[in-house]
Amino acid sequence: MRTLTCILFFLAFIATSCDDDDRMSTDLIYNPATASGENTENAARPSIEFDNEVFEFGTIVAGKKITHQFKFTNTGNAPLLIAGVHSPCGCTVAKNWPKNAVEPGESGVIDVMFDSSDRQGKQNKQIDIVTNSRPAATYISLRGIVIGPDYNQEELK
Repeated sequence: MRTLTCILFFLAFIATSCDDDDRMSTDLIYNPATASGENTENAARPSIEFDNEVFEFGTIVAGKKITHQFKFTNTGNAPLLIAGVHSPCGCTVAKNWPKNAVEPGESGVIDVMFDSSDRQGKQNKQIDIVTNSRPAATYISLRGIVIGPDYNQEELK
């Protein structure tokens, strides 16, 4: 009986762990940089360009949630893949971004949310975007001032 339970558990584990749709296929990644030292400067490669890399949200009251869509375009000549969007702070979260290749000339958006709960003063929240472009890391940010219930005008300067 114990052996049968272990076998069923193992089979259930295998069946549920095999279907990871969010994982990007490495077959889509083409990186012309080589270790051979060949000149790859003119090779086809993607390039991510944002309409605005910084969003100024102004002055808000603590507890408010700010959302913003950062629009970008693949200005390169190869498909752009976004491997990940991360923020070092848990108060800023990327909620949505393209999971498939963004073809040259096409655009997309990255949805970002900032939760100002338990925050006060000047805020500059950076979001790191990892792609198959060069450089591999691109940065966007949210900036503004969060005021608490007991603020004074001097804190805003």
